[in-house]
Amino acid sequence: MSETVTPDPDTTGKPESLTLRQGLEKYYRANPSFVQNQDLWVGRIRIPWRDLQRHDIMHVVTGYNTNLEQELRLIGFLLSALTWRRPWYYYAQSFLVFLELLWQSLRGKSWGSTYYDPLQVWQFYWQGVAQGGTVRKKIDAYIDANTVMDQDLNSLRQEYGIQNAGAWDS
Repeated sequence: MSETVTPDPDTTGKPESLTLRQGLEKYYRANPSFVQNQDLWVGRIRIPWRDLQRHDIMHVVTGYNTNLEQELRLIGFLLSALTWRRPWYYYAQSFLVFLELLWQSLRGKSWGSTYYDPLQVWQFYWQGVAQGGTVRKKIDAYIDANTVMDQDLNSLRQEYGIQNAGAWDS
């Protein structure tokens, strides 16, 4: 007769990790006005839905929230953390969105009640580029989101060497 062994509960004090799907659901609940299943326009730049979904997934995996500072870090991160085999417009999207935000900052635009000076915009973007350069494994730019949706977030972060900024886990 074989006996079923029940694993001991986690006693490390770490919270249980969400799956990517659960993290993404939490992300969209926190941001109900975000575009889903359609393209997004940032100024004159069109971002196709499939790319936007990958961007949103990376918010969840990196733990970056959606304020301008962390958006800039994320788009910089994506510039250097993705494989080099990707559509040319990935580079253009990253750099052109950065330039658009830098231009708006130079013109004195605030985001909500917060103004970021051009030097801050520059620093946040390049901090993301630097972090993306530290990943252990480059992220496939053509990744099919459905293949990773049910994976554990902590495992994904560990596999790629991504440090979690913590926005979507708690």
